[in-house]
Amino acid sequence: LGRLLTTIYVLHYITDPALRQQVRTQRRRGESRQDLARHVFYADQGMFRSGDYMQMMNRASALSLVSNAFVLYNTRVIERVLGQAERAGQPFTAEEIVHISPLHYRHVIVNGTYDFTAPKPA
Repeated sequence: LGRLLTTIYVLHYITDPALRQQVRTQRRRGESRQDLARHVFYADQGMFRSGDYMQMMNRASALSLVSNAFVLYNTRVIERVLGQAERAGQPFTAEEIVHISPLHYRHVIVNGTYDFTAPKPA
């Protein structure tokens, strides 16, 4: 049954341009997500080099958290830009918006020095 379903899917994929486009779009999104993770996880060149399972899981969780923070930040920026364009009377069409991705990362420096101490009240 599995081979039959696979054959039917492949034939459908070959004959349906819309399905092929949808699959390509999803594959590109997955690759973009991997590119983002590789950019964030620069220190070990994207490799978990420790054999300790808990340490690897901690790193994977942290990587996921930071990657999601990128997506959230970019989504908020995109939301702000779209709102400004709409208020200026130049809204984007739905066809244009579908090409905007929150997975861009080149504008964020990941290998800097960060200070997370809370500012002292004056």
